Amino acid sequence: MQFFVGVDVSLESSSICVIDERGVVIKEGTAASEPEAIGRFIRHQGRKVEHVGLETGSLSQWLHAGLVRQGFKVSVMEARHVHAAFGAMRVKTDRNDARGLAQLIRLGWFKSVHVKAPSAQETRALLNARQFLVDKVTGIENSMRANLRNFGLKMGVVSRKTWPTRARDLASGIPALEMLVEALLKVRDVLLQELRTLDRKLLETARADPIVQTLMTAPGVGAIVALTYRNAIDDPNRFKRSKDVGPWLGLTPTRYQSGQIDRRGHVTKAGDGSVRTALYEAATTLLGRVVRWSALKNWGLRVARRSGMKKARVAVARKLAVILHSMWRTQSPFAWAADKEEVFA
Repeated sequence: MQFFVGVDVSLESSSICVIDERGVVIKEGTAASEPEAIGRFIRHQGRKVEHVGLETGSLSQWLHAGLVRQGFKVSVMEARHVHAAFGAMRVKTDRNDARGLAQLIRLGWFKSVHVKAPSAQETRALLNARQFLVDKVTGIENSMRANLRNFGLKMGVVSRKTWPTRARDLASGIPALEMLVEALLKVRDVLLQELRTLDRKLLETARADPIVQTLMTAPGVGAIVALTYRNAIDDPNRFKRSKDVGPWLGLTPTRYQSGQIDRRGHVTKAGDGSVRTALYEAATTLLGRVVRWSALKNWGLRVARRSGMKKARVAVARKLAVILHSMWRTQSPFAWAADKEEVFA
């Protein structure tokens, strides 16, 4: 007889349910959210555990790796699908969630999430930390702008190097502002120093990765964009066709059709938001700052003339995601046009 296990993971302890192939509950209870503890709970002499399922979460990748090392077949289930399946549940408890996960595993009514390699997880941690520091630096600068503006003092457009001088000049003569600006500038300097350290580490990682170097041959794609994209995809063979990457990243329009109603909306925004942001920034650079001509830029500018620049950036971001995946699979650099006339040919 085969057995299936559902694990509802929380930070300290996890609810576990073991069912047989008929769906009958064999064992349920709680265990510490540790791979070894969960393994001891579900393992039993003579019991063949066919499949273990757990929902996506902060501990999912770590628990998946630990349980796989113990010889279990483990699937990490997409949270949106699980939430939809549990939509009719009138009483939601950890125990019922574990039972529901076990039944989904038994029936196969779930979508597995790709679990990334440890190296990809390390790079993702660095990218997240970098984005956190960028957000904090921006927040500090915006706070200084707002405080100075209350006194009618406007920072205007300044570069990162000239920011401290400009802020101190504007705050001069107002004791409260002088103290505030100095305090925030000290914190800003520390954050910028650590940001530079992370940038150097990420650049070293990009230089050492031939796949990232290939992706960086595309216009508008720098080291951070290429690393973010490579980290999110992890394995290009996950997608049968390159054009499947666009919907996976949420860069295709939503659609609602019922009878005589057929509406198209904004992009779905499914998948990894950091990759969408990176690709959108790359598309903005491609359409605005990249001088060298290409078929992709020509296509994006035609979309801009027809539908506006904002929609063009989204469209180019989606097309760029498809092109990068194709470049990755074929191990070939970006195909530039020989000249502007060739693009229109």
